Amino acid sequence: MGGILMNTRGGRGLYIGWRCPHYLWDCFRIGDESKCFCGHLLREHQIISDISVPCNVGQCRCLMFCFIPSRPEEVGEFWLKRRATFDPKAWRAQCRCKHSHEDHAATRSHPCRVKGCCCNCFESNFLCAACDRRWEEHETFFETEETRRRGGRPHGADYVPFAEMPTLRETIISNSDFKALQKQGPSGQRSSHPSSPGLPGSSSFKPGSTFDPRT
Repeated sequence: MGGILMNTRGGRGLYIGWRCPHYLWDCFRIGDESKCFCGHLLREHQIISDISVPCNVGQCRCLMFCFIPSRPEEVGEFWLKRRATFDPKAWRAQCRCKHSHEDHAATRSHPCRVKGCCCNCFESNFLCAACDRRWEEHETFFETEETRRRGGRPHGADYVPFAEMPTLRETIISNSDFKALQKQGPSGQRSSHPSSPGLPGSSSFKPGSTFDPRT
């Protein structure tokens, strides 16, 4: 399950998440199969550092992985899968100009490349399913455990999905895996956070809100 704890490709232990900069929690956790604005997956990018993750696909000019939703449920459009004619492989996140992110440039303000379109920057026509804010209000973060700690964000054992709801967490995670994660975080050290300060507690969990443990 890519992105659940951290991404360690290239020997670099990094937490990779997508959120609005001021949030203490990640709207989505990023794994190797997560898609970049350029249309290629994270595993097709090279993680050089927390600020340099260029695409390795030939001719692609993407210099930094920038997460874009790749499934309708990630933008709250759950009903689309119920349509008999819906093709999940063909779905793409779109701009207000009605062209997909793949029709826009992968760099700078992401202007539209469709002939005749005057769109000079990508403006999402969708909202994040986790926080109801637009794509352009979010950023993709590549963070070390120390960066997470300094920012007051969940790390180590507290980064386990549903850490704020222990009963549900233990139901989802096998007992052996859970015990191992409780003993050590991604760095091999016990987590210093008794709870997840930035995540909503079970008492504030709203019906209809979403959390995908695969992201």
